[in-house]
Amino acid sequence: MKHLPKRKSGEMKSKERKKKREWITTIGLVAYLIGLLMRIPLGRIIGDKGIGFFAAGMEVFIISTIILSYGLSKTVTISIKYRIKREMYRSAGRVFRSALFLAVISGAVAACGIFFFSTGIAQVVVLEDMSYLAIAAAAPAVFLAAVMGVLKGYFQGMGTMMPTVHSKLLEKVIMCASSLILGAVLYTYGLKVAALLKNGEYASAYGAFGASLGIGIACLFGTLHLLFIYAVYSGSFKQQIGKDGGKYAESRAEILIMLITTSLPYTICALLYSMNYLVDQRLFNYAMNIKGQGSLRVLHWGIYYGKYSVVIGGAAILCTLSVIGAVPRIAQLFDRQDYRAVQEEMGRNIHQLAVISIPCAVLIAVLAEPIAELLFIEEIKTAVKLIQAGTAVVVLFSFTYFLAGILQRIRKIQIVILGGLAAFILHLIVTVLLLGNTGLGITAVVCGNIVFYLTACGVCFFGVTRYMKYSQEWLRTFAITLIAAGVSGLIGMLLNKALLSLAGAAATLIIGVVACFIVYNVLLIVLRGVRKEELNEMPGGKLIVSIAARVRLM
Repeated sequence: MKHLPKRKSGEMKSKERKKKREWITTIGLVAYLIGLLMRIPLGRIIGDKGIGFFAAGMEVFIISTIILSYGLSKTVTISIKYRIKREMYRSAGRVFRSALFLAVISGAVAACGIFFFSTGIAQVVVLEDMSYLAIAAAAPAVFLAAVMGVLKGYFQGMGTMMPTVHSKLLEKVIMCASSLILGAVLYTYGLKVAALLKNGEYASAYGAFGASLGIGIACLFGTLHLLFIYAVYSGSFKQQIGKDGGKYAESRAEILIMLITTSLPYTICALLYSMNYLVDQRLFNYAMNIKGQGSLRVLHWGIYYGKYSVVIGGAAILCTLSVIGAVPRIAQLFDRQDYRAVQEEMGRNIHQLAVISIPCAVLIAVLAEPIAELLFIEEIKTAVKLIQAGTAVVVLFSFTYFLAGILQRIRKIQIVILGGLAAFILHLIVTVLLLGNTGLGITAVVCGNIVFYLTACGVCFFGVTRYMKYSQEWLRTFAITLIAAGVSGLIGMLLNKALLSLAGAAATLIIGVVACFIVYNVLLIVLRGVRKEELNEMPGGKLIVSIAARVRLM
């Protein structure tokens, strides 16, 4: 009995750590969502062409950060955590310093390369000459992001999650503000340059230049914030070094080799799932040039990047947030080899994700017009066409993120990499064929995007069923959900056609959402597609249960 309080204390600490890890993942998704939503006001300021130029700078920054920082940050977290648990404080400090050295050198080289070769990158990699300004402006951010990645990994390895959370939120808020302000200021300046040189694209290019500068300012504040926290806590870490219990301290060469080799799988995995935008932009621009439609390429890419990806990506992230907390729970049950509990937890969360994401995708498809009219200006018809064509990505992205997250937690990252590789190759083939042999234009890129997530989702689902001994129940999870969503979508489509021209976009959207929500939930309950206990666990489910009980549906 004497040991019981200690065991309870250990369990409480374990639960706290899990909640912190869930919080980190949630904040990461929210930060990504903020970055997407920023494109709405930015598009109003610098236009679709400006977003098209900005996309090149943003994606070069993202790819560079993944290569230099993503895998290294995770490796630093794992390595420091391992050494701290064993009281190898001196080795932990050496890991941090070696990683920081690696980040500073590689980050500086990459930033200089991007800055000085920005024109070449724009002309050869992106095939968009005017995007060199946005690419050059993103160079300092690449260096700062590399340093930030190591600092975040250090704090997480030490068991302190809050600096990472604060830094991510601070970074995104400052990026939004600075990108919008600088984008507006430099767009105005670009108008003068455009008038002088008699080329209207200079205004858009300078607006994108200002927006890219905002990324660097955000990274600067994020880095300073983390360095300040490190300076505050460095004293306590030095005291721990005096209590070092490690018998052997690795050399810097051993640590550098370990950091590079361990980070490689994470880097490859992240690259495979993140480089679509940059590759697709190059393919699309090439196809448009070949067909003699080069004057439209940056405009259409701006619509795809600033409108389609915002609506579809934003909806997908919101759906994913509903199940993200289940990933560590499922991984823990798997580690205990409690396969019955794993199957129950998997079934419950896959059903929940289907019940949320499928109607969300249908709703976006049938109400794409009022959504686009409320959020965006200019080229609404093209945006609506792309959004309607790509709504399947809402469901596929949500399931891919959820399943891939589980596989990574149970140390089956090779399946996630295999899925990403197969998805990337297939998407590449489909996109090239559609761009070269059809008149789909930018819609071909959307089709390639669907193929990517469909393939990745399929491979990850296969991995989960194989390693977790999970068997999917299809009828109630997907068939009934699709029927209920389809009928509610038909109602939404009829309301959209009847009300849009008469009542306007806002009223149509509100009435359509409310009507579809009611019809969908009534059908789902009547068809026994969801149980009371399942609804209670879903966002807003308790309210639905209460109303259903009052009208005697449940």
